[in-house]
Amino acid sequence: MRYVALDFETGNASPLSACALGVSVFEDAIPVREQVSLIKPPDCVGKFHWGNIRVNHIKEKTVAGAPAFDEVWRGLADEAEGSVLVCHNAMFDTAVLCACLSHYRLPMPECRYICTVKVAQRVWPELANHKLDTVAGALGIALNHHEAGSDARAAGLILQAALRHTASADADVLAEKIGMRLGRISCMGVVPCSIAKEARGGKIARLSRYTTHKGE
Repeated sequence: MRYVALDFETGNASPLSACALGVSVFEDAIPVREQVSLIKPPDCVGKFHWGNIRVNHIKEKTVAGAPAFDEVWRGLADEAEGSVLVCHNAMFDTAVLCACLSHYRLPMPECRYICTVKVAQRVWPELANHKLDTVAGALGIALNHHEAGSDARAAGLILQAALRHTASADADVLAEKIGMRLGRISCMGVVPCSIAKEARGGKIARLSRYTTHKGE
């Protein structure tokens, strides 16, 4: 199974303001390619917000000579097609992706996606919170937080850790064990990644039965 971990950084509150994209591609459990691209947002999104700049350190002048999203996506579209996208807080990243694809009139990839926030909440419920830096720190994953390439890599590695922890062969098996439905992106729209009601209510089997080693 091919996993394409994605992380967007944005210049302001608009999902069209994507100013960086990190990509980390895994073939089954093996990382095979990484890419970080700065992106020049379309003029219609307006000025970058100081709050976003404070978080990701990307200013308008940083991306003044960068390619637009459509040029960046051209080299990624084939990898996304048929893959499982992996994002930490997938609601945000998929909204940015779909907004940019729509703006540039590019076809939606036919793919599924998984949110590693939701995965971490089910697999490691004991953590104080399930922010990317918290989960990465607990798993010993190196992270330069809010650098798109590092965030994408961390999301991909969190998924791989969850697969190992639950002895799951792939994301479909993992989803079944933790009561999750993978999200889907297609020309028909977006179906969100979600946790089943019975899983949210604690009615699925305890995860400990799926771990290969206590504390793994």
